[in-house]
Amino acid sequence: MHVALVRWANYETGGFDLGFFDQLIYNTAQGRFFENSFVWYNFTGQHFEPVLLLFVPAYWLGAGPLVLTITQAVVAAGSTIVLFFAARRWGLAPWVAASLGLAWMANPYLHRALYFDFHPEVMFALPLFATLWATAAGRPRTAAALALSLLLFKEDAALVTLAVAALLWWRGYRRPAEVTAAAALAWTFVVVLVVMPWAREGRPSDLVDRYGYLVGVSSQAKLLPALLLHPWVIPWQLLQPGHLWTAALLVAVSCPLALGRPWTLTLLVPSLSVALLSSAPDQSGLFLHYGAEPAALATIIGVIGAPRLAGRVPASLLGAAVVVSATLAFGLASPFAPWQSDNTPSNGHRAAVAEALALIPGDESVTVSAQSGLVARLSQRVGIYEFPGHYDGRADWVVVDQYGYRSSQSLADGFDAKLGVVRTTYERVFDRDGVEVFRRKQ
Repeated sequence: MHVALVRWANYETGGFDLGFFDQLIYNTAQGRFFENSFVWYNFTGQHFEPVLLLFVPAYWLGAGPLVLTITQAVVAAGSTIVLFFAARRWGLAPWVAASLGLAWMANPYLHRALYFDFHPEVMFALPLFATLWATAAGRPRTAAALALSLLLFKEDAALVTLAVAALLWWRGYRRPAEVTAAAALAWTFVVVLVVMPWAREGRPSDLVDRYGYLVGVSSQAKLLPALLLHPWVIPWQLLQPGHLWTAALLVAVSCPLALGRPWTLTLLVPSLSVALLSSAPDQSGLFLHYGAEPAALATIIGVIGAPRLAGRVPASLLGAAVVVSATLAFGLASPFAPWQSDNTPSNGHRAAVAEALALIPGDESVTVSAQSGLVARLSQRVGIYEFPGHYDGRADWVVVDQYGYRSSQSLADGFDAKLGVVRTTYERVFDRDGVEVFRRKQ
């Protein structure tokens, strides 16, 4: 929570995705269901995340981006408590269960996701860990219901739900496992092949951009048939050294105790493969929020394997090994490590940014093109764009910060060159300490 507050105070949050999600929920609260100005189609055509609707009542009361990031942090912390009790239910000693909870709190994949603003799938560790508890407690129907609730967080969460169904089957709860698996598959079919294409008006999604290389196609209609006709390309790609190294790091950090039951690692393969096979470097490397789902699933796999190791290794040594591993992972890979660079702006610069933002009208009909780190401050309106989006006279206002955060996509889109165009075609109404505000000429 502290990091979320600091990043907000320092204007380090991103337009993609905190501003994006804030606008989505704000529009929905105003009766414009998941409408946005970041992509040309309804958000349900990009991702299917009904869990966002839970935030709508808060937005009716005036909530904003901080509610999203703080809620995410609180839920992530609360999942640690659930994990502890789940581990105890699986027969682990208090010290071992506590060490597993500590390892999750220190997990760099979780931290990367929390650092990258807000994404609902970061919170699904809470119901996922609860399924682990319910399974061990002999409550298969509760476990099945919790597993199905994961489908509300994102369309690819179905792969984690199927892993839970496999766990239920292994524990002897055959009927709940079958119902869970069937419901997850049916949900995925309807959402991915019907609802999302309909929301995009039949046009392709970025799936082709990220996975078309596997079979050399550029058409979404051809992607799935081509994969079915060439199934060997998937394991071939997964066995590439870079992918194996990424997977090994995830296992070492998130579920070292899975060595007690190595077969359980197969439950991780489908969910992890979606990330590893992507042509997007951040996704295939499990950076940003992309490691949240596989890390949470890997964590429960570690709990499943721990009891067998606990029967051979003293609890004190087992717990200590987990703590040492988690500490090393935190120090080497977490963005929260205290020795990570600090780019805190001066009080004077923050005051300049605040004054500049105050000049932008609050009317939701006023369109704004803002630099990445400022988008979330202005996103509760019908038209908000990450600069240089709509820099060419279509935005009523443009606001940039020379010393603020700029996303890689905005730089790739010609940030500096297009800012030069704005300076000659818009009226500059504010210029202090590198912060500039422009108003469209009437």
